Amino acid sequence: MSKPTALGMRQQLLDEAIESTGYDDFGDPQFLQNMDRHLGSIDEEGLVTPNGLKATASQHGLALRALLHAQAGFKARPDALAQPIVKPLIIAGIPRSGTTALHRLLYCDPQFQGFEHWLTRAPMPRPPREIWPSLKPYQEAKAGLDAVVAAAPEMLNDHMHEVDAVEETLFLLAATFCSNHFPEQWHVPSYDAWYRQADEVPSYMWLADAHRLIGADTPHKRWMMKNPTDIFSIKAVLTAFPDAQIIQTHRDPVEATPSLVNLLVNVRRMYEEENFDAERLIRRDAEFWELATRKIESYKAAEPERYLDVDFRAFTRDQMATIYRIYDHFEMNLTADVEDDMRRWLAANPRREAKGGGPKHRPEDFGMSTGEMAEIFTDYRRKYGYA
Repeated sequence: MSKPTALGMRQQLLDEAIESTGYDDFGDPQFLQNMDRHLGSIDEEGLVTPNGLKATASQHGLALRALLHAQAGFKARPDALAQPIVKPLIIAGIPRSGTTALHRLLYCDPQFQGFEHWLTRAPMPRPPREIWPSLKPYQEAKAGLDAVVAAAPEMLNDHMHEVDAVEETLFLLAATFCSNHFPEQWHVPSYDAWYRQADEVPSYMWLADAHRLIGADTPHKRWMMKNPTDIFSIKAVLTAFPDAQIIQTHRDPVEATPSLVNLLVNVRRMYEEENFDAERLIRRDAEFWELATRKIESYKAAEPERYLDVDFRAFTRDQMATIYRIYDHFEMNLTADVEDDMRRWLAANPRREAKGGGPKHRPEDFGMSTGEMAEIFTDYRRKYGYA
């Protein structure tokens, strides 16, 4: 019997997604080429185990069902696609720099809309919240998220993953199969090389339409989005959302990168098991995020008023002071009721400090020296006061 391959699952994945949703139109077929690149890269490396292939099939199935749901929604609600997305507020920055906490904190303000995790797996006009648990897409998304959290509990503890909580756009972009989601979670060098030079504009244009669909019944509400990778994908971001206002979060990469790797270790092990190599992951991420920090700088220089820099140290020291800066910079109104809600959220979600007061994770924990990582990020660390 021949050894199962990732590419060999392709037709089965498509058929199962169609059977599961009852839809058969995926929209633009470009996603097939993108998906094939990822599956082929998995086969080239040979690191994903048979159990890992099953986990891969599960994750790809979620993405394919998202495409089917979105395309069905686009057909059913063409009016939604005509709605403008005005001045979305986007949170981006190197991972583990406070993006998730800031996203959740700002979402206390009802002037904003985002989308919940389950809607990244089944984009549709947002239904009334009380019926979510009865919906099949919600149940499927919950099962998929539960499986990931069971394999990698850090995803819940450190990233606040919840099926019915506001989520970052990285998970919705995964449906296009052109996303940093894939080289972060799988060791796929050929896909990674392709992704870094790929035209992401079509993916982000699809993302904008998915936002319009989810907010079809609330077009008056301002969108707030979060995706660390947007600093890498800034050209596509500004093409799809030309009047976006961007909060860029900052943290010393010598602290942030090991924290990210720790978050991803058990996710990678879910696919690679005994083949997993932490040093391979941390070196990839150090290189990628250094590139991402460089890519956004020229855009910031051209339109500095569009951006606001938020330092992780200042944010963790006084979160509400950061909130005041954001509202002031972007000329938004912070009401007393919203401020009270934000303070209640902060009280219910205190930051967990590492024992001894230093960073929880260091480059040496994953096979890389602190000095080597500091050198990779020399320019960024100097510019933002970490060196």
